[in-house]
Amino acid sequence: MTSDLRELFPNTKGLDDKSISALLQAVKRHYKEGQFDYLKFKQSVINLAKMDMDVALAYKSAFMTASTVGLTKESLLKSAKGYQYAVQNERESFAESLLAQKKLKIEGKKEEVFNLSKKIEEHKLKIKELEREIAIFQSRIDNVDQDVESARQRIEKVKENFLNVYNVLDKDIKNDIDLINTYL
Repeated sequence: MTSDLRELFPNTKGLDDKSISALLQAVKRHYKEGQFDYLKFKQSVINLAKMDMDVALAYKSAFMTASTVGLTKESLLKSAKGYQYAVQNERESFAESLLAQKKLKIEGKKEEVFNLSKKIEEHKLKIKELEREIAIFQSRIDNVDQDVESARQRIEKVKENFLNVYNVLDKDIKNDIDLINTYL
């Protein structure tokens, strides 16, 4: 297997590096050393294509070579689907993490606003002795809306970047599966 999986998925160039790295780490974790699987097959096809071989011939040549070490169309498709499943699992983990971040960074801030508002009302009853504290809490509330919006924008950008990389990888794998089914 190539040391840099990005070479196997060139359509990820220019996309978010953190998302690419996370998804390709999931692919790497799924890889079983010593097996001729989808990744090695894909690498072979890419290497053949670099020699100006057309796609159909590259797929057939790579498959014929790989079949000498026991690769079957079924095992190749099973392997490709396994990587697709690994990428999908990473997407699900990302979604769970994203929800936790939203809860922590957005809902937590909203709860903070609610609690500070309650304190302000309690302190207004003691206006003379607590006026200074009320001003501090009010100032914090005024700034929380900006913090919430900023956190929401950052989280949405991370989500967008991740999904862009996911969609490219998923499409790439699906395309390879279609090509395998077409040419093999």
